[in-house]
Amino acid sequence: MKRTLFVFAIFTAIAFSFIENIYAQNSQFTGKGSAVVVGDDKMGALKLAYQAALKNSVSKAMKSLIQKGTKDEVNFNLKKAELLKGPFDFITEERQISNSTEGQFLTIMLSVKVDREKLNRYLGQKGVLATQSKKRKQQEFPSVMVLITEELNGQLNYSPYSSAIVQQALLNRNFEVVDEKVVQKSIKHDQAVQALLNNDSRAAQAMALQFSSGMLITGRAVAQQSAIKSGGMQAYGANVTLKFLKADTGRIMATASADGSYPHINMMTGSRKAVEGAAKKAVADLIKKIEKGFETSTESVAVTLSNITFRQLAILKKILVRDFQEITSIRQKSFNGRIAKLDINTDSSSTSLSEKIALKDYGTFSLDVLNYSPGKIDFKLVMKQK
Repeated sequence: MKRTLFVFAIFTAIAFSFIENIYAQNSQFTGKGSAVVVGDDKMGALKLAYQAALKNSVSKAMKSLIQKGTKDEVNFNLKKAELLKGPFDFITEERQISNSTEGQFLTIMLSVKVDREKLNRYLGQKGVLATQSKKRKQQEFPSVMVLITEELNGQLNYSPYSSAIVQQALLNRNFEVVDEKVVQKSIKHDQAVQALLNNDSRAAQAMALQFSSGMLITGRAVAQQSAIKSGGMQAYGANVTLKFLKADTGRIMATASADGSYPHINMMTGSRKAVEGAAKKAVADLIKKIEKGFETSTESVAVTLSNITFRQLAILKKILVRDFQEITSIRQKSFNGRIAKLDINTDSSSTSLSEKIALKDYGTFSLDVLNYSPGKIDFKLVMKQK
């Protein structure tokens, strides 16, 4: 008896789980549409009422994915007319519930079923789900390493005041930041600093990857004495420029620059205050741009495929576009010596995408992951043994 009850409980749990999954994937919404019958043109009125009912149903479906009181709701209201033009590829079923006429007034009730995952992706691609995209990207966001070269009155400062300002601003916005003291102790630190002075970020990128940091902020801060004097005080001016880039690909995601000034009788104090003021303004602007980038659902992933022929590459690109709905576009950058480089735009995370691509059954071959980082995936094509 106990065994029977246990089996029944397991079956019930599985059944409820299955029903929940089906409901989550396909949800039903109803809408009403009306139109006036002009003359004897009942078919024309029927068409107008049907379209109104369809848009009403779709609007309800879209609103079900949007949290009230957020930027997403504002975006939806601004883009509603465009969103309701169609086509609605996320609709899996349409069914007319009723059709009634009262005088010259015709009314239709319509029921539609939608694939919530497809609808969510559609709204993300249209830039509606800014809050949702931002939350997802921040959760997946790798740690940031900050490396800034700083010159105070012609002298290189190896403990930059601007770096401390930038790191604190990032921490205040809940970014995970690599400890500056740990970075400075690295044997590659001085080499990376010298390279940055020559506008070369590759050593800094390698160092960031060494600390498992997927993102990098590089910059240059310069403070110097100006010609302005007032009441025995000497004015000091500063400029800070910042770049936010992916450590693995070097792709620049955002830039910012700001100036600062500070009057003081002491040269070191005046220079420090000026550079700190400029750094605060620059990092505030940079963070604003970073967070704005989080609001878009699409991100770009650099993909390298090795041991692949050009024919296999052509077939694989078609398979990826056909079978992975989260891939919005593929751009082939190069093909040389059985190595192909692609830029894949996706509205899912690079982690999720790499796992799905690696686990997919391609029939005669498989794709093995050689290297992975947040913005870059390296695959090797391996033919299966017959």
